[in-house]
This record gives sequence, C-alpha cells and structure tokens, in this order.
Amino acid sequence: MILYEHPFNERTRFMIRLEYIFKQLFAFGQSLSTDNQHVAFATLFQLMDVCDRGDCRNWVLQEIEKQKQSLEAYRHFPEVNLKALDETTERLDKVAKTLANASKLGSHIRENEWLLTLKNRFLTPGATSAMDFPAYAAWMSGHELERQHVLQELIQPFMPLYDAIHENLLVLREAAVPNMESSKPNGVFEKSIGGKVYQMARVWVPEGKRIYPEISGNKHVVMIRFFQINEHFRHHLVKEAVGFKMALCQL
Repeated sequence: MILYEHPFNERTRFMIRLEYIFKQLFAFGQSLSTDNQHVAFATLFQLMDVCDRGDCRNWVLQEIEKQKQSLEAYRHFPEVNLKALDETTERLDKVAKTLANASKLGSHIRENEWLLTLKNRFLTPGATSAMDFPAYAAWMSGHELERQHVLQELIQPFMPLYDAIHENLLVLREAAVPNMESSKPNGVFEKSIGGKVYQMARVWVPEGKRIYPEISGNKHVVMIRFFQINEHFRHHLVKEAVGFKMALCQL
C-alpha cells in the first residue's frame, strides 16, 4: 500500500517537508554519479533556504518539548509501559540537546565563498554549466569518492536537525494504530472526531490503480476524497468504494 500523510498544523507540515528534503539529500548524496551529486548540491541549497525562512531550530525544539510534556501525562495510566515511555523521553532529550548545542545551521556553507557562489548559480537555470561556472565543472571532474566524501562533510552539520525531526515524527507516527476503513461508493469518506485535535492523518491506499487521497479536516470531522489519475495526468473523483487504512495521530 502507498502511504500518504496529511498534517493538521503548520509545524508538523514544516517537519514533514524537511524530512522529505533530507531523504532526497541522503539518496543523491550517497551516489557516485556526477548527475546525482549535482542534484545533491541543489537539494542541499534547498535545505538551507528552507531553514533560513524561519527559526526552524527553535520550532523543532519547542515541538519536542511539547511531546515530552504530552508523554509525561501518560505516566499515571496503569496500562502504560513505563520503560518504553522513559526510553522515548530519553531519545527526545538526547536529540534536543544535540540540536540545541549545534552550530548555526548552514554556517559552514555561508563561510565558504565558493559554495555561496555555487548556491547562487543554482538560482539561474543552466548557470552551473562549464560555460558559466568552469570551476564547478573542474571540481566535478575529480575522483567520485572524493566528491562523495566532501558532500557527506557538507551534510553532516545538518544531521542534528534531521535526527530531531526524525525522532519527533517517529513518536507522533507511533502514537496511533491504523484501522481499516472504506469510503462511500462515490469515493468520499467522512469521520466524526468529536472535537479532538489531531496533528496528522496517515492514509494507506492500495497500489496499482493510481488512486490518491485529498485529506482535509478540523476538530469536528476528517474528510477524504479519493481521486484517480491516469498516465496523461488527468484525474477524477473515484466512483467506487475505496478500502484503505487510516491512523489519526495525536500526542
């Protein structure tokens, strides 16, 4: 099944987007091909831009603190596994402290004039060609393992942010168990949630039919409309019942 996630607040949305960028960065940064390493640079600079748009370090630290407080509220429930609760809290503490003590995100790139020039080149389509930036072409002609090593060094200072986001989202995702659901024959699903405030909906849809959900919601109801898209990018509302799994995550 294909998993789709929908955040119900902006900070969860922000962290899911950052996680997505990080996963792309890891995939392309581990490659030895010049084309993939070129994309890794573009993704690295994209990560910098996202981090520069707000105080992402403090946002993530605040969300982790909220999670720890929410977890503490479960400590007095008799059915709660206290050992697992303590281990989760310790993991959150560890990544939060590492992120809080880390250097300013992206400072190692901002202090390198050549990398800043390269970053600015990526803003103009085609401006990283050998014609426009021969120094980049020369650097890319170096040994593939050496290039990979440098990329990993450039990615490493961002890892405290990734580790904190990963742990935060892991705890949130594990806070709910998915249940089987089914839409109406017109492809629409509605679920009353009685005033609860959820942070994320996770929806698993069967593979093979190019069906995807459009998820919306508030404190009263979660609504999903299932669409199908064809190979020519045309899409329409599904006209049959869709069986799927859903988890509503809340801490």
